[in-house]
Amino acid sequence: MVDKSFMTSFGVLERSEGPEETSVWSIRIVVDNRFFDGEIPLYILTKAEKPSVNMLRLAEAILGNMESYLETGISFLKRTLTEQAIDFKISDREREYLAREIEEFPVDLPEVILYDDQEEWVLRFAEGLFSICDPYGININFSSDMPISVDNLEDSEEI
Repeated sequence: MVDKSFMTSFGVLERSEGPEETSVWSIRIVVDNRFFDGEIPLYILTKAEKPSVNMLRLAEAILGNMESYLETGISFLKRTLTEQAIDFKISDREREYLAREIEEFPVDLPEVILYDDQEEWVLRFAEGLFSICDPYGININFSSDMPISVDNLEDSEEI
């Protein structure tokens, strides 16, 4: 029998079924910082019975430094959208958003997604004022603690 929850150093993870025989372990962490005030969900996707010790350490590190990761991610997103405005189809109206300070950058509802024993993980903003954020948000991909790319999710399919 597979456990439905277990205690970690950062709270109780709850298990649900994901796609392709994957378990999704999740927790919601309440934060109050200069980038976001509210609950941030963290998801760990794994084919194993439970997340590995390495995955739990990575989750703990991210959650323990959430404000710093939000700052790093939003700064990277702002720079990427500015430098690649044509590739990301940034409209003239949306170019005004790129001038905003990172604390006011128009993305919202962050969530963290970790994958089966990988150093790469995702900081996803489920909402934003940019047209590319509709309907699934936008991803900032990290390798360990460094952002490495931005994914436009507008043409993605719902899982």
